[in-house]
Amino acid sequence: MNASFNYPFWNTIAVASDGLEPLFDQIAGQIRALVVAGAIPRGMRLPPSRQLADELGVSRSTIVLAYNRLKTEGYAHGRTGAGTYIEKDLPEDLHRRIGEPAPALPPRHPRVLAARGSALMGLPLPSERELGYDLSPLLPALDELPFADIRRSTAEYWGSEPWPQFNFSERLGLPALRQQIAKYLGEYEGIPCRAEQIAVVASTTQAFILLAQLLLDPGDGVLIEDPGYPTRVAALVANGARILPQCVDQEGLSVDRFGPETDDARMVIASPTNQFPYGSTMSMERRLSLLAWARARNAWVVEYDYSSPIGINRQPLPSLLSLDADQRVIFIGNINRIFSPSLGLTYLVLPPDLVDLFYRAKLVFSCYLPPPLQQMVADIMGRGVLAKHVRRMRLIYRERATILVDALRQALGDRLLIPDVTAGLHLSAHALGPLDDAAITDAARQRGIDAPALSRYRLQDRTAAGFVFGFGNTAPERIAPAVRRFAETMAAA
Repeated sequence: MNASFNYPFWNTIAVASDGLEPLFDQIAGQIRALVVAGAIPRGMRLPPSRQLADELGVSRSTIVLAYNRLKTEGYAHGRTGAGTYIEKDLPEDLHRRIGEPAPALPPRHPRVLAARGSALMGLPLPSERELGYDLSPLLPALDELPFADIRRSTAEYWGSEPWPQFNFSERLGLPALRQQIAKYLGEYEGIPCRAEQIAVVASTTQAFILLAQLLLDPGDGVLIEDPGYPTRVAALVANGARILPQCVDQEGLSVDRFGPETDDARMVIASPTNQFPYGSTMSMERRLSLLAWARARNAWVVEYDYSSPIGINRQPLPSLLSLDADQRVIFIGNINRIFSPSLGLTYLVLPPDLVDLFYRAKLVFSCYLPPPLQQMVADIMGRGVLAKHVRRMRLIYRERATILVDALRQALGDRLLIPDVTAGLHLSAHALGPLDDAAITDAARQRGIDAPALSRYRLQDRTAAGFVFGFGNTAPERIAPAVRRFAETMAAA
């Protein structure tokens, strides 16, 4: 240590050369924290940049950048040759002075929300799916992504000139991506459609919002599956729809259970391939009955297939769209469940007469997906990477599903009914006795486990308890230990 270096705070600063944060940001952040805490007095002169660089083992330019950052943020001032000094008035002082004379006063008049806003405030919404939790549903195996192919497609896009894909007029999606989606649906999903019928949007929620804007008037009835995903309900309620929840069983929706209040419904939303959260598959008889019911009432059918490509044990049945002879089915699918939810890429297959109308609605109400992202997905689909990845992941998911089912039956078979997994990346386990599934879910999150309570997905009977367990993004060796932690949490509840 340099004996002439009389700045006692320096030895509290530690830099990590292998960290993600630049060295000058690390140093500036630590000096800032010392100043705010009072360890470095206001008005104090900071060490000369060369001396501090020698003490910390970094370059002088790194210290200069750190000091400049502090000056920019209002924590220091100085000029070349005169040194750098800590400010006597810190940004925190200004914030406090601004905030002190502004007491929290109630509004002069009560807030008036629209009926749709009031209804939206009363709806339960799911917790965000977060990385780092075990057993989280709806997340694919992010560690198994074809990163090399993704990097290659991205690099080729940015390495080419000019960039014709920067065309803001393609509101329904880049033609190359729409063509690849139509080809994929025809070859692998048995869904015949043309690229002109494909519309690409930024999320499933956005798809439902746009459809509600186009096809529903305020107060129109919409049949939805119960239990189901809350954000889908919220998107419809926010646009004035009248929600008509319908219970599902092992075969999905049943027309035989529809009551008289559904006779004037304008839309029914179904997930026949893999219902969330139950995981049930709608039988062929029920699919045909649902289409006949909609035909008799001139109602729209929205088929939401969020996980079809990643089925692991199923013999797929024809989609509602492929069975539809009246062009009343709108198909919604996405690629997020294959790659990553953050991709935000959802697509619709529209009846031909709705395409122009949807284009107009998207122009007014919707944002678009960045062209580079669309081009990257189109490229990896065109090279066969997507199909290859799906085939490979079916084997991986089958292994993880088997481990999860075995671990759950061994640890919790006396308290939960554990089904086999036939599709998707999760299973729903129903409680064999009364329990507070929401409280157990919250306690499990404190132990690093994300297993949502079934009751939080219900609109009607919230006394029927259970849990949704995912396996897609949990490594095989972590599944059984996570189940044991969850069992311990249940035992302590």
